[in-house]
Amino acid sequence: MEAVKRGLSYSVDGEFVCDLARRWFWEEEREYEKCEQLLLSCLMTDQVTLEEKKRIVVEILEGRKKLVGVNTLSLVDDGECVRPLYEKIQVLRKKELIQRISDDMERRPLAYVDRYSCPKNPDEYEPVSDLIPGHAREVREAFGDRLDPITELRLWAYSNEVPLIRSSRLQMGFWNDAARPFLDNGLYLLERPEMVYDLIGGPVSDSAELESRLFDYFQKLIEEKKMSDAATLEMKHRNRIYKTAVQANILPGTAEPDRPGNSDQLNRKTDPDDFLSEYGLIDRLGNYYSCSFGGHHTKAHFIIWSRNREDLSFDEALDRLYTEGWAIVRNPDPCGGVFFDFRGDMRPTKKQIDAAFTHMIKFNERTLPGVEKYLDE
Repeated sequence: MEAVKRGLSYSVDGEFVCDLARRWFWEEEREYEKCEQLLLSCLMTDQVTLEEKKRIVVEILEGRKKLVGVNTLSLVDDGECVRPLYEKIQVLRKKELIQRISDDMERRPLAYVDRYSCPKNPDEYEPVSDLIPGHAREVREAFGDRLDPITELRLWAYSNEVPLIRSSRLQMGFWNDAARPFLDNGLYLLERPEMVYDLIGGPVSDSAELESRLFDYFQKLIEEKKMSDAATLEMKHRNRIYKTAVQANILPGTAEPDRPGNSDQLNRKTDPDDFLSEYGLIDRLGNYYSCSFGGHHTKAHFIIWSRNREDLSFDEALDRLYTEGWAIVRNPDPCGGVFFDFRGDMRPTKKQIDAAFTHMIKFNERTLPGVEKYLDE
């Protein structure tokens, strides 16, 4: 705004204000309300309604109209650079969804593991603490006492692919770009939220849809021959395994699950237990449901199946229980620690907090991180 002070008077240049508002909106990504407020401050007239003024603001931001003159402003046609407002809305919506995907990856990274790119079935992976005995101190020195969920998952996946991770390799970069395969042992999506958006348009809610889209995406890359020979071999192998699973109807979460009770596997048991494992779920009544490391999705899947025969995917099932206010005791660091995960807009029940303290006693823990903030009563 060209504002030249002469005593107590100011002059307003209409074109300058229009250019400023457009730059704010299109280039600096300021809130629409701020841009609208700037332009409305120049439309000080009783000849049109507020609704009509807001329509004029849209036309100015789109480049169809502009204000000309100094102090006394006139609305005239522009048209030099017309950009429909919906284009910006689409850009902002895409940015918002990509951020939601990134946040979801931090919260539940296992949902973004491409099991068909893993060297073996992730359900068969062992806990990190079992794979690297004797290396607890080195792990703590390399990563600290607490691992963020994605780093913990990467360490878990890579430690399952070698007999032992030697202490000399226990450093932040032991899975650097040069060392890891193109598909990153199935973890490549964790660094590509934009790719997830392009494939399914938002956070993962249906893993089967994502896997199908990945098959088509990789097939296209193979046909276009734009990847290295090593990457192409990986993608072909991944798609071959996926296609076999489709033909045999053994995609995770798509076939009817085995009835609980037909297997002695811990993750398939649907009754509460007496803390058989340090990993598990706690319902609103304080009942504890043990599972193996990384088995929370499977456990939730069978719990929901047992109560109403609803066949949700593994990813949807855990989200359902989390939304209903179940607590999740999960994400161990390499030294075996776990934390109490609970949705931020609710408060756990007293029985859930009591169960957390029972967990501490059962497993000889000094604390269960995540519970402390609920101890104000």
